[in-house]
Amino acid sequence: MPAPTTNSLPDSKTRILESARAELNSQGILGLRVSEVAKNADTSITLIYRYFTDRDGLLARVLGDMYDEFRLNFQNKVNQWLAITDEITIEQFVCLMPNPAEETKHARDFRLQVLATSLENPELHKRIKKITQETHEWMTSAIETSRHKLPEQDRNFDTRFLTVFMFNVMFVFYDLVDDKISADDYRAMLANQIRSSALISS
Repeated sequence: MPAPTTNSLPDSKTRILESARAELNSQGILGLRVSEVAKNADTSITLIYRYFTDRDGLLARVLGDMYDEFRLNFQNKVNQWLAITDEITIEQFVCLMPNPAEETKHARDFRLQVLATSLENPELHKRIKKITQETHEWMTSAIETSRHKLPEQDRNFDTRFLTVFMFNVMFVFYDLVDDKISADDYRAMLANQIRSSALISS
């Protein structure tokens, strides 16, 4: 069952979630203080704990929601494009994929921090695992149902390459090296690797 939207929640809970999100954006995960969340939401720490049990419960809800929004925005962009496109190329498809030269460092850092936090937060880990499984199922389905739109010579690539690539490359290296790959070079490299996966899996 999907989490209720903030519009359907009691006003106090909505204020808490919005306050916690603002606190996360300004102070980061480690800097989030429940007292500040309560103060800015014009409510009490007691009420926050009534809704979310403890700080970890609050983090699990807010970080899970933010992580899911990232996933849904990506899925919607891909779904909308595929729905109006009758013929596609590998190069066009990879343009839809996250690109290290175009994604902000803040977005990369956020995903890594959420994943790291989930290792110590069972509730968040459960939520992230569910989101990831749903994303994997969606991506596999999107690839298989769109394969016929590709040129015939490009249809036999291994679906696992894209799904594994999607979930294992977090672009951390991009912030650690001076010789950064350009957006165009990254897309060309990815397109070549997708085509090569057909040879590996055959």
